[in-house]
Amino acid sequence: MTKKLAATAILSMLASAFGCGDGDSPSGPDASSSAALSMLSLTEAPASTRTFFWGNIDVTAPGFVGPPRDEMTIGIGPDNSLRYLSWKTLPMLPKTFGESAHEFPLSGSRSVDLTPEFTDKYTATVLDASAPNASHFLLREHVVTDNGYWDYIESAQGTKTPDGWSVVYADEGKIQGTTISAHGQGMLYPGDPNAVAPAAGEQSLWSAPVELSAPGFVGPPVDHLFVSLDGKGQIRGFAFQNFSRGTSYTGTKQAFALIATPIEEQGTVRFDPVVSNTAEHFVIRYQVKSTDSGNDFTEGLDGTRQGNTLVIRYFITGKLWGVTVDAHAAGTLVPASVGTGR
Repeated sequence: MTKKLAATAILSMLASAFGCGDGDSPSGPDASSSAALSMLSLTEAPASTRTFFWGNIDVTAPGFVGPPRDEMTIGIGPDNSLRYLSWKTLPMLPKTFGESAHEFPLSGSRSVDLTPEFTDKYTATVLDASAPNASHFLLREHVVTDNGYWDYIESAQGTKTPDGWSVVYADEGKIQGTTISAHGQGMLYPGDPNAVAPAAGEQSLWSAPVELSAPGFVGPPVDHLFVSLDGKGQIRGFAFQNFSRGTSYTGTKQAFALIATPIEEQGTVRFDPVVSNTAEHFVIRYQVKSTDSGNDFTEGLDGTRQGNTLVIRYFITGKLWGVTVDAHAAGTLVPASVGTGR
């Protein structure tokens, strides 16, 4: 597990670090090459399946979180049921909901297998749940562990509005052996209400929760991704909030190495031939090798602008700092405003 970085810091540092001239971006290979990559394959970077909403809401949780606002993220599945819930600071278990052994149940009771990220054995029992509905969800569960350190009732209820979801949250009981009484209420949005969509030719900053699979590096399978583009649509850098990947393609040496290390510092880089980027689409894929750092991986990103959104697919495979990695992410990013933590 890696140290969690503050989203606001990531946004601010990305905005400044990737804000240099367009000439610093990596130039794409000749688009006339018959072997030029036009898009990452779904094998490398599968498409996303959830729709995410997130935002800062009012929270009362004495002894656990302060000041009295925290960021909540939820994911809604194709059947309109609640499929994911997490907090940025409140130390509640991030949860995916579904039918598999590692997911919390949407009905009935189940022993949930969260290994290797968590070693405790959890049993979750649904106490109340609404039928899937496009305008309302309710899920109330009792979660306990065999060792007694976790024993709490958590509920989340959402009402759809024209702008997003109005959410009411409660958690009562014991987590990690400590009594908790947490309550939250506020609006979750499918984007940043303070951000303005960039016009053609403008540098831009994009962010949103994305689905992420990175076994051995981070879990559960959702993370916030930040992407910076230049005025021509070329990617300038990216950073995950939790997953330990953040890379600048500009070659700048500013003090943001924890978030976006210049790619040249990670090893010898060979870029694959790709089609030239446009204002609507970019694709990048490259190999990095370094005997000293134990890097020998292939990494790629693919982005397509659709109106005021940026559809992203990402992957990395090979050896990262000497550890085997096979990770991919996908989601729809929206314009981000610096300083909002969104």
